[in-house]
Amino acid sequence: MAFILLTFMASCAQNAQIKGPPYQVDLTPPVIQSARLDNEYRLTFEFDEAVRAVQGDVQIEPVLNIASAESEENRLVVTFSDAQKIGESYTMEVKVTDEADNALTFLYSFTGWNPRVPELLINEINPQGSGSTPDCIELFTLKEGNLGGLVLVIGTEGSPKDTFSFPAIEIKTGDYIVIHTQPDGEAVEIDEIGDDLSESGGKRATDTARDFWMKNDPGLPSNNGAVSLYNRKGGDIIDAVLWTNREDDLDDESLGWTSESFVWAEELGRMKAWQSAGAVPLPSEAMAVEDTTGTRTFCRASVPADTNSPADWHIVPTSGQTFGAVNIDDVYTP
Repeated sequence: MAFILLTFMASCAQNAQIKGPPYQVDLTPPVIQSARLDNEYRLTFEFDEAVRAVQGDVQIEPVLNIASAESEENRLVVTFSDAQKIGESYTMEVKVTDEADNALTFLYSFTGWNPRVPELLINEINPQGSGSTPDCIELFTLKEGNLGGLVLVIGTEGSPKDTFSFPAIEIKTGDYIVIHTQPDGEAVEIDEIGDDLSESGGKRATDTARDFWMKNDPGLPSNNGAVSLYNRKGGDIIDAVLWTNREDDLDDESLGWTSESFVWAEELGRMKAWQSAGAVPLPSEAMAVEDTTGTRTFCRASVPADTNSPADWHIVPTSGQTFGAVNIDDVYTP
């Protein structure tokens, strides 16, 4: 499970434990190996050595009552007496010591556990948008649930260009969600968290889907890109898509990818989120982007399949984009 260290401090014991012979002194504090959110009541840290901590060594904002902080050899298990709020952003301050009293204090940020993650597909994208038809990503809901804490990434979580974290909103089977990646910064560009799907204005806002707006105006990579969706920050991947205008080059260490897109392809291949014959998907195993435009989008079928491959996708004819509605099955012919 991935984790975020905002800051940390290490200190050495004044009366360090002396081991011998040859009488080595342990002056090294513990090192975090991983952090894992187990459920809405429990969080586990793993270190490179046995650690100690007491309940008072753990603080969290916003406040969650801590039932216990128990050391289990090289693990620290923090149990909450209150359930985390779905999608809430928490920051925890933790202090641990090792057997030689070397101390490590760090901050760890996480998103409240979501026990009702919906089943979603990335359903339509237009990586070669224009000023009047800016880049968008559409999600389609296969099974109802709560969006709280889900993370959409341009790129992959290990190498993101930008991310969008969803607020806690209940969605129903069949709902569409449109994420606008190139907002104009206008006041009418509103994240639709309530029941009114006509609340937002702006380019490509739709009354038939929930509109959300990425604040940093990242856009989508035009020629070589990826989009991935995760059940929470540092969590499991839900869906992904990979596209390129490159050709295979087996003599190149990047297999023909750009250096950036190779990282994305490698990560998606390692997570089994995109099909490939080898460990890393080749450019020929990604979606070919050349014929897309702002209105000739990548779409799944009207009844979507999900094999994590280009077979799931087609390019629609000019003006065939359907953000916020059922995809058309017509295929663009050059």
